[in-house]
Amino acid sequence: MAQKMLMMAVLVILGTMMATVTVASPACLQSLMSCAPYFNNTDVTLPDDCCNPLQQAVATELICLCSLFNLPSLLSSFDIPYVGAIRIASQCGVVDIISDCISAPSPAPTP
Repeated sequence: MAQKMLMMAVLVILGTMMATVTVASPACLQSLMSCAPYFNNTDVTLPDDCCNPLQQAVATELICLCSLFNLPSLLSSFDIPYVGAIRIASQCGVVDIISDCISAPSPAPTP
């Protein structure tokens, strides 16, 4: 009986770890990572190898990108600064599309 309980606990832990890995690494993340050298560099014209993957992701994985932009903490967990990601989206010509799917901040509750 104890062995079965231990086996169940291990399976639950493994299942949780696998789910975490899947959520923590969205498919569209690579489109932003191609721009990594430019997140904090505002003085450079972005090359095609940065903008093309992002533009392709907007066309094919918009829901995924919207999820990333709606969770700045998730972006920062991959060392992607939110402000840098928005700036890159702007310079690549897709900020309007991404802005349409970014959730507006909730108004502060009134006392």
